[in-house]
Amino acid sequence: MVSTEIIRQRESLPVFPYRQEIIDAIKSEPLLVVIGETGSGKTTQIPQYILESFPEFRLIGVTQPRRIAAITVANRVSEEHGSRLGDDIGYCIRFDDCTSARTHLKYMTDGVLLREATIDPRLSHYDVIIVDEAHERTLETDVLFGLLKETHRLRPELKILVMSATLNVEKFSDFFNSCPIFIIPGRTYDVAINHHRDAKISSLKSTYVQRSVETALYIHTQEPPGDILVFLTGQNEIEKACRDLEGLDRDLNYKTDVKHFEDVRGLVIYPIYATLETMEQKAIFDDPPRYTRKIVFATNIAQTSVTIPGIKYVIDSGFVKQKTYDPATGMDALLVVPISRAAATQRAGRAGRTASGQAFRLYSRESYEQMEGDTVPEIQRSSLLGTVLSLKKMGINDIINFEFIDPPDPAMVKNALKQLFLLEAIDDTGKLTTLGNEMSIFPLSPFLSRVLIASSRKYECSREVVIIVAMLSVDEIFVSPRSAEKQMDADEKRREFYHPSGDHMMLLNIFEKYRDSGYSRDWCRDKYFNYRALSMAKSVRDQLRELMVKHDLPLISCRLKNYQVKDDGDRHRKKRRNSYQDIKYNAEKILESFSTSYYINLAKRHPHRPVFYHYASATGPGSEGIDSNSSLLALHISPTSALHPDNKIVRVDDLDWVTYLSVLYTNKALMKVVSKVKLEWVQERLNLFKKLATANLDGSYGSDKSESNTLEGSDKVNSAVTDAQKVKDKDDEKKRKRLEAIEAARQRALARKSITNQE
Repeated sequence: MVSTEIIRQRESLPVFPYRQEIIDAIKSEPLLVVIGETGSGKTTQIPQYILESFPEFRLIGVTQPRRIAAITVANRVSEEHGSRLGDDIGYCIRFDDCTSARTHLKYMTDGVLLREATIDPRLSHYDVIIVDEAHERTLETDVLFGLLKETHRLRPELKILVMSATLNVEKFSDFFNSCPIFIIPGRTYDVAINHHRDAKISSLKSTYVQRSVETALYIHTQEPPGDILVFLTGQNEIEKACRDLEGLDRDLNYKTDVKHFEDVRGLVIYPIYATLETMEQKAIFDDPPRYTRKIVFATNIAQTSVTIPGIKYVIDSGFVKQKTYDPATGMDALLVVPISRAAATQRAGRAGRTASGQAFRLYSRESYEQMEGDTVPEIQRSSLLGTVLSLKKMGINDIINFEFIDPPDPAMVKNALKQLFLLEAIDDTGKLTTLGNEMSIFPLSPFLSRVLIASSRKYECSREVVIIVAMLSVDEIFVSPRSAEKQMDADEKRREFYHPSGDHMMLLNIFEKYRDSGYSRDWCRDKYFNYRALSMAKSVRDQLRELMVKHDLPLISCRLKNYQVKDDGDRHRKKRRNSYQDIKYNAEKILESFSTSYYINLAKRHPHRPVFYHYASATGPGSEGIDSNSSLLALHISPTSALHPDNKIVRVDDLDWVTYLSVLYTNKALMKVVSKVKLEWVQERLNLFKKLATANLDGSYGSDKSESNTLEGSDKVNSAVTDAQKVKDKDDEKKRKRLEAIEAARQRALARKSITNQE
């Protein structure tokens, strides 16, 4: 039974007066773009309107760009609908399916629908597909647009809605055959925008955290009741801001320092970021105690994906942490960059949900005007490895000419094709191999899929490898405490899981201890592990096991037969040949399995410095060896790795060769998830780099083939300055074309059929 309060809340949303008009538009139009600003109710209400008005529809699919959004929205909608989550309304994210045969409304991440479209391009199970938060322009959303356009050709009766919180949606309409646009009026309440008088965005980078805390304290002490949402860029600075504000709050004399003491007598502070424990994430949605103000420090997750009730004040730092993939180096650069004007508008909108609000921008109006109009789509700054494999699986071979709403840089596509060739997922003509087809079975990075198959078919250690792969497929498992004392305790407790071979075996050790604890939350808390992440790793392991059994990939353990534990706890083993002296498992087999993929990320220690260099880059065409190449990028072991010199598990001099999961560039290039390997494990596979010289991975390259013969990164290090100028010139040209395209779209919009509501 739905409560009267919930009914009242639904009917108070801006979208409610247009319920019937929306339904009529959906009836008459197979393709529809819906504009509804943050707070209009489009995400929760429009799918319910369809569910209530079209009983003949079997399944309505709604995509969200983030997992937390799919879960929280599905929970809210099931509550409004008066049904148990997983019955009529459910959600599905990677490795977590909360739906049933009775489900008619399914919220999911765009990646889930993308995998379904790979298997069934007609999306036969659905009668309606809603792509929500389209303005976020995630990689998966952009690929979905192209696939849905083809699905529309195959199934014209399928209803497709694209929902966005921004007004610049002409591009979406143009892409979907100039389809109609339905406009929902803006937010219910006004938001006053306060810019800093003269602060330039370029000078804020080193001070925005401190200024955010100071602004939050000012609002708390000087403004009327109302909760505060502060936008920062990442976990570390959010935790620092929480600590700093807690300290300032302790020093307040509320009677003399707080202007509205009668109504504001206390403060509760919450962080919100993707890797936070579930229970801590849920706390931000609760009302604070009476006479207490709630302040939430958040990443971009609170910009569109999560709506926090009670927010009346927003503090916008003007920055976001953005991951950008560089095909020339194969590195992800995690950089703090200015937001776009569209993002600034969305952030401000969070202050106008329940009453008139205020947005405090830490930058000047002039800086706002100089920001990019829209955020650069993820597809133009991300690795396309998994995307290209999915498209190949669907029989789409000419990736460069695939119908993207915004085409990626051809260099990104070529780089993905080369990596798939090195993984043996495609042959030297670009066609999907039997192995590549098998790799596409798993909802994983192609690197990890290749590892799983090798561990089962060749190295007979798949029971252990599937655990490590599961651990690599979840959010950060380590918890970083706020206090320095607890951080020291966490570092000390982490040492008991270290393994002399490196991080892959360390992850296996952690999971086994977690299992031995009975999958205990208390054990995770004591050891400073993220319970939610480890719990998800267990679920991922179980589902990957099921997939392997289903596809005849044997689950075999490399546990050593002579391993035994006596009653007194002393462990004994016979002498054997295992360079890592592991007492339970053949660690060499496990690491050889990972080397089948990650030989691409093979690094050799510098002969004279405690750093590493990417081996393929140093030995590729045009290189003359490490001693003569002073510009070769130095790779450092991440401080979170068991092999970091400070941990003193092994001497750096003993680490001649290592492989790494990824490289993340912050102020220097850090290798993440590092393990010691032997060159002979990968020597034969390194010959695939040479075969790239004669491979024609995509016939559409034509005369450009010779230009794309070597893997990006193997001969470009010496020409970094030239490349940087080329990139700048290309970016300038892209900006110019983008502005021209926007202007042309606006002109076309004048003549386009639009469904615009008048109050």
